[in-house]
Amino acid sequence: MQVTSASALLRLRERLDITREDIVRRSAVSVATVRNAEKGAKVTRRSALQILHAVNSHLREGNQPEGTLNDLGVVL
Repeated sequence: MQVTSASALLRLRERLDITREDIVRRSAVSVATVRNAEKGAKVTRRSALQILHAVNSHLREGNQPEGTLNDLGVVL
C-alpha cells in the first residue's frame, strides 16, 4: 500500500511537469523530504501540508482543481 501511496505524489508531480526543487521553492521542506514522501517514508503532517500547498499552487496556475492530502498519498 505504501508503494501506491508513494507513487501518487510522484505521478502528480510528473503530470504537472514540475521538479522536486519546484516544490521546495514553494514550501519550507527540503528536497530530501519530498523524495522521502515520494518513496513512502513517513513525513510530518506539517511537511505534508507544505508539500500540498506547493502542489496546489502549481495546480491553480494550470487552472486545475486543488488536491487533498489523500490525493498526494503521503504517509503521515
